Amino acid sequence: MSTDYLHRTLRVGGIETHYLEAGEGPDLVLLHGGEYGASGEATWGPAIGKLAETFHVIAPDMLGYGRTAKIYSFSDPSGFRMTHLAQLMEVAGVGEAYYVGNSAGGGTLLRSAVRSPSPLRMKKMVTICGNAGVFKSESQADLEDYTPSLENMRKLLKLLFHDEKWLTPDSVESRYADSILPGAWEALSAARLKRPGLERGSTIEAFVRQLSTVSVPLLIVSCDHDPLNRPDWDERLRAIVPGSRVYRFRDSAHEPQIEERDTFVEMVTDFLLS
Repeated sequence: MSTDYLHRTLRVGGIETHYLEAGEGPDLVLLHGGEYGASGEATWGPAIGKLAETFHVIAPDMLGYGRTAKIYSFSDPSGFRMTHLAQLMEVAGVGEAYYVGNSAGGGTLLRSAVRSPSPLRMKKMVTICGNAGVFKSESQADLEDYTPSLENMRKLLKLLFHDEKWLTPDSVESRYADSILPGAWEALSAARLKRPGLERGSTIEAFVRQLSTVSVPLLIVSCDHDPLNRPDWDERLRAIVPGSRVYRFRDSAHEPQIEERDTFVEMVTDFLLS
């Protein structure tokens, strides 16, 4: 168990909500990915200590993940999640803040940024390998097709990490344990359900048009070995969002905050505080 951060639990709108907290300084909120077994600790644990040298860090378990209640909204999935996050920030005393999201967490930031007003009060935002599903590769289906087992969790993690040294028995077992918490698999699988005959194309096109109106400063972080996004997704997104910038990691797959932690912390700190 790391000593770099504290575990906190609050009731937010009646919902049991868990998050990690560390450091002092400008508020920095870290959002984890959307894969089975994800959590604030799994995605951000290795980086929180370094980031907390500069920032006051909050890394929540989003709805359905980790130690937060296993709840899913079918009528407005992303809106319900963002409202819950906004309420957590209010209860935790966090106002306008910097936000960094990995994968689906980055997609959550983009979806918040196109809403008026934005549920999340963002000074700047960083999306790591996350584009709200606009530029996903066919390998995304492999990430979502998860039947709980240690073997399948290891296969899932191979999509996230370039170097297999990160696929330790402890990391596989920890994420597997989170993936079988009561209600966890059901809450995450609910997001995969699609009504027969539902057309998504027009929805994606509308979202892309909205991205061209985003005014929050955006850094797009991509990785050379990411199997879950199209190879040119970062430049395509940069061309859509005015004033956005791209930083590409050469030795990571989908989680550079772990595989290239020190470089990541230096780079993201420079962007946020410059």
